[in-house]
Amino acid sequence: MVSALPRPDRLPSLTGYRFLLACTVLFGHLLTLERLYEDPDIYKAADASSMASAGAVSSFFMLSGFVLAWNARPDDTARRFWRRRFVKIFPNHAVAWALMMALLMGTSTAALLPLPDPTLSQAVKNLLLVHTWLPHMADFSSVNPVTWSISCEAFFYLLFPFLIRPVRALPTRLIRLVIAAVAALVLAMPTLAAFVTDEAGIGNWSPLSMDRWWLIYFFPPVRLLEFVLGLLLARAVLTGRWPALRMRWPLLVLATVFAAQPKLPHEYVWGAATCLPLAALIPAIATRDLDRRPLWLSRRGLVLLGEASFALYMIHFPILYAIRALLGSRTYDTVTATLLSLGVAALCVLASLLLWRTVETPVMRRFSRPRPRPAEAPTAEPADESEAAKVRQQDPLH
Repeated sequence: MVSALPRPDRLPSLTGYRFLLACTVLFGHLLTLERLYEDPDIYKAADASSMASAGAVSSFFMLSGFVLAWNARPDDTARRFWRRRFVKIFPNHAVAWALMMALLMGTSTAALLPLPDPTLSQAVKNLLLVHTWLPHMADFSSVNPVTWSISCEAFFYLLFPFLIRPVRALPTRLIRLVIAAVAALVLAMPTLAAFVTDEAGIGNWSPLSMDRWWLIYFFPPVRLLEFVLGLLLARAVLTGRWPALRMRWPLLVLATVFAAQPKLPHEYVWGAATCLPLAALIPAIATRDLDRRPLWLSRRGLVLLGEASFALYMIHFPILYAIRALLGSRTYDTVTATLLSLGVAALCVLASLLLWRTVETPVMRRFSRPRPRPAEAPTAEPADESEAAKVRQQDPLH
């Protein structure tokens, strides 16, 4: 067990880790949705990529809770917190939403997903980030489908000011016990879902029914468990109740889980199977920064890309959609498709840096806190810059 550690404002290795998670989702979508390969055997890797992408999203949820709890200050107010979260998330979301709506209106058929164009109601629900609360694929996959996780995050943020209080008040001796209880709930949810949903599969690509898939993977209160687990992990590290665990052990367990995937119940592929080793990985990475033994993830370039990871998460689907619509139904040999995929991935990263630099950062700098009163004007610029830096550090998913 590590001793209680000082709390620096930044954990650069976790910021770099965000970029790896965003890339996992990006390459998973390149394989499963872009369908550039003419060799059907390539898509045998699709199941593994689905579990990897689902694990990345699970890790994002836990990382979000971890870093928000890490940076939470007792004098912060719910209104200030919600304001920072809104100006962090909504501008990028609105830009990606507008791009996808233009693409959907400009193309005659769905380029990636076999879904009809969204109705006005579905488009509005997506824009307002309330579309994940209904078990209908036309709702939770509408417009920019990746926003289902942002809808979950919006729910987490709404509850955070109320959740952080009992987490702070939790007696130190009980932290590990509560972590174990929440982790057990995460593992139990797929099994519990099997008792309250039917067994009919969605189609030939999944044995799960739509209701079961939605309940396990998309329903915000279920995914809240991972966010709460992240809050508790941060408290465990801050109070010295987290064991000094080497990174090799959670990585070894994670590799074992992937090796066992063909034998796992399909309900566990969508996050639960990978949740616990990834949960252990987050504090292991954080403690490396705290011990002044940062990982290669803390290098300046990766930290920069990590800062833009939310922009990458939001903008990559419109780019994939546009390219697939441009190419039509064409597929390519393995070498050509791989090179094209790498080129598309690079384009997505460049677009994310542009979105981060021209939309996300200026909006945060201007609106992350109220304008100072005239008497405070001389210090307004440094305060705004400091607040923007704090917001960037606080949001690991975005």
